[in-house]
Amino acid sequence: MKKIYTGKGYISALTLLAIWSLSLVVDLPGLAVSPVVSVIDKVFPGSTHLECQLLEILPNFCIFPFILLSGKLSESRDKVTLVVVGLVVFLLSGIAYFFCNDIISLTIVSCTLGMGCGLIIPLAAGLLAETFVGKYRLDQMGIKSGIANFTLVFATFVVGLIEGRNWHLPFVVYLIAVVPLVMSVFLTRRFLSANHAISVTAAPDAQTAPSPAGDSRSFRRNLWGIIIFYLLVTVTGITLSFYIPFLMQKHGMSDATTGYVSAAFYLALTIPGFWLGRVVKMFRYFTIPACVISMIAGLLVIPLIPHLWAYFLGAVLVGFGYGALQPIFYDKAAVIAPTSAKSTKVLSYIMSANYLGVAVCPLFFAGLGSVSAFIISAVVMAGVLVMSLLFRHWFIFSVENEIKAYVGGSSVK
Repeated sequence: MKKIYTGKGYISALTLLAIWSLSLVVDLPGLAVSPVVSVIDKVFPGSTHLECQLLEILPNFCIFPFILLSGKLSESRDKVTLVVVGLVVFLLSGIAYFFCNDIISLTIVSCTLGMGCGLIIPLAAGLLAETFVGKYRLDQMGIKSGIANFTLVFATFVVGLIEGRNWHLPFVVYLIAVVPLVMSVFLTRRFLSANHAISVTAAPDAQTAPSPAGDSRSFRRNLWGIIIFYLLVTVTGITLSFYIPFLMQKHGMSDATTGYVSAAFYLALTIPGFWLGRVVKMFRYFTIPACVISMIAGLLVIPLIPHLWAYFLGAVLVGFGYGALQPIFYDKAAVIAPTSAKSTKVLSYIMSANYLGVAVCPLFFAGLGSVSAFIISAVVMAGVLVMSLLFRHWFIFSVENEIKAYVGGSSVK
């Protein structure tokens, strides 16, 4: 059986595929069924617009505490057991959607779906962080982000195709949890020991150099810096997904055209993950400012130039910047973790910022027009750009470790 080099040993290809498969479900709650909201509004005419929106927002609110719970449990429990429990809850919730016939039951099931997903999310990245080191870890973080974002694109496309046939049918996308659930057998100690692979359930500590975390004070500073940075990037980046439909509708563009622009955004979000090494090599120490500038340009092009080509360009620019920053955040979380065994817990803190950002975005811009939402987002990212240039040597805005991983020198971890 083919072995995959991790930077400190080998794992089987099937084990890597099993870890990758977890990323198939991590971005699906809420966003994948967003095209169904308008249909549900017609199926349940007595329901309010807010009740329909809660189907998108509530899963992310429920995800948040369960991400933190998963990170805490990962220190003392078998990670594979946590994976299986999360996937079972996710899959059962996906099946339960087909038996829901009122808005209240749909909302409850959406919450349980978010709980199951929350248990899986930090493990999807944490198992990679514990298994791989250096450039191998950074590559894997990029692939993980790419898989998650591509799955979201595909799921949204499928939902758009089948939503008109039966309003229950789009929820079939959640049944994809069957794939990682079946693949989880390749993460067990029994399988790994039989194939002489490093166990991802109890990965050895591969820390070979001092972590940038240093003492507890600098660790907290770096951790909160990454969380706040990621939260700002998420809120401003996801603005496009929430507000581009209103802006395009205002200019008389069809729902189909809006879907194409949203698809361009998610595709642009996907691509950097698979070619993260090339992005870092191209921009080197200017990588983070370049990503932020890309997002600013996209957020300004959309409201200032009311043409279809500008919407596509803006979607690609925002998606590229956001998609390149995501795996960099995950790698930084693994770098500041005191030991590789604590990577999942640290990642749970970082990744919670993403789902909290998705949940609060529509609340943050409540009462504002779509143009104002884009302009404010651009201004916020302009402030981030200034910070990234003034404090470019600070760990939060530096890609020194990532550059060392790809072009030589000792990696931090």
